[in-house]
Amino acid sequence: MGTLRTVGDWLEERVAWRARARAWLDHPAAGGAPWAAALGASVATCVGVLALTGVVLMTVYSPSPQSAWASVHFVQFVQDRGWVVRGLHYWAAQALFVLAALHIVHGALTASYRKPAELAWWLTLLVLGLAVAEGITGGLLPWDQRGWWARVVEGNIVGLAPVIGGFVEQMMSGGAELGALGLSRAYTLHVLLLPFALALVLAGRRALVPRRQPIAAGVLVAGLVVCTIFAVSGWNHGAPLEGPADPMSDYPARPEWFLLTLFELRKFFHGAGQFWGTTLVPGAAAGYLVLLPWLDRPSRSRALVVGPVVAIFGGAVVLGVMAHRHDAGDAKYAKMRATADRQAADAIRLARDGVPPAGPLEMLRRDPEVHGRDLFEKHCASCHVLGDVGDAKKATATDLGGWTRPEWIRAMIHEPDAPDLFGRGPYKGEMPSVDVRPKDKPEEPWTPAIKSEAEMRAVASFLASQGDEPGEPPTAIDPAARALGEKIVSERCTSCHLYKGDGDDEGSVIAPELSRYGSLAWTRAQVANPATPQTYREKALAPARKKHMPRFDRDLSAADVEIVARWTRAHARGLALP
Repeated sequence: MGTLRTVGDWLEERVAWRARARAWLDHPAAGGAPWAAALGASVATCVGVLALTGVVLMTVYSPSPQSAWASVHFVQFVQDRGWVVRGLHYWAAQALFVLAALHIVHGALTASYRKPAELAWWLTLLVLGLAVAEGITGGLLPWDQRGWWARVVEGNIVGLAPVIGGFVEQMMSGGAELGALGLSRAYTLHVLLLPFALALVLAGRRALVPRRQPIAAGVLVAGLVVCTIFAVSGWNHGAPLEGPADPMSDYPARPEWFLLTLFELRKFFHGAGQFWGTTLVPGAAAGYLVLLPWLDRPSRSRALVVGPVVAIFGGAVVLGVMAHRHDAGDAKYAKMRATADRQAADAIRLARDGVPPAGPLEMLRRDPEVHGRDLFEKHCASCHVLGDVGDAKKATATDLGGWTRPEWIRAMIHEPDAPDLFGRGPYKGEMPSVDVRPKDKPEEPWTPAIKSEAEMRAVASFLASQGDEPGEPPTAIDPAARALGEKIVSERCTSCHLYKGDGDDEGSVIAPELSRYGSLAWTRAQVANPATPQTYREKALAPARKKHMPRFDRDLSAADVEIVARWTRAHARGLALP
């Protein structure tokens, strides 16, 4: 104690810290307005939590597109109790928006803006404006899908403003597309310029407004706020993190929740008129709040003065709820949202094993399961269905679930034109059933290509075995059935098909090669270019066949062709990717 007192005395002689602390604690407490005092203390507490946790997060965060997401992932999922710090920071920011807005509404209802408190009122408005700016810049820093696309939406809204809109939008993004320069600018604003401005505003307001309650009451309010933030953070296990930002993805972009009002308001205007909805309407609302000290006169009704304030904040809440309800009832949005959630879960899982120096997107591209599914969704799911990928109601090509397995092959050769096979595509009617008489030739002589159930099982199992690869569970088939199946295929199916390069007696130049059917090499060739002797041959891509199977070797790299072929084959056959 003696040492501490000596140090305290030494500091007292030089900075008079005891006198300053006593002056702050003994600052006169004005009577009344307990709610205003509580809200003010709550706002100050949120700012304090943000400052403390922000400094801690800065020790880990790396502000670059290659490492930002990985550093946030490390804090949230790897660093011991890192999720607590990030959660406190995130939820304190959300609380700050709400509490600052409530402080303004309360001030308007109690006329705390009247002379001589005009400056304090304007500073209160400025706190909310700076909180929104901090939320916008901070939301980008994780460099995840949500933050990146939210900035794109917000940039588009800002860009609607005449004259300076395009300039401001480019300053936000740092170029034609939001990238490293935009992230650096957001980081600088978020951790340096905006906090400094917010501190000055709060200090100025503190100097203008006498403390309205004893220090003990302020401490109690601060404690309740901190406990609430801790509870919410614990309930949500920190803060949300989506997959890494990917400008090439199909993401359901939305602005931050506190800007959903503008997003919804924009829908009421069209063309150039969107500027009115996104700039002038909120600008007029902000202007009304700024001019409120002059608009409120003793001769005017309080209801007429305060009514617009209630309408401004009430309208913002209503528009935000409308935006949420619209998304909740939008099936397309729900599907895109589910895809984004799955991709985020995949990225978080993979990143636990480390993120390569090239960044998290490279990590996702290296994973055959994640990247394969992504490629299938982008290039194949518009026509095909495979498991939970694709829309069975809109599919125009074969359902690949179980493709090349014995039961799938058996169903296909029995009824090729079934709706989930060739029945809705350009190849309908090309392949006859092997055991059912053609309906369009009921009187002509006909002999089934397969004459018994034993032959049907033998052919299905033999063709399924053509896709077996080393290291995979082989198709169950005994030698006798294999021999029978191969005999039937080579003797009865080669009138149309090729088998080991021979066949096609009728010269259709379309039926696929059956040797190694469903193997990795066969699947890879089919994805790259189906119009080759390896698979479906020349007429498969004939212009007359609308919506035919396209070739992808012109759009995808050889590596991507390999990945989507492996993914499709593995999921169709119920195998795990290595």
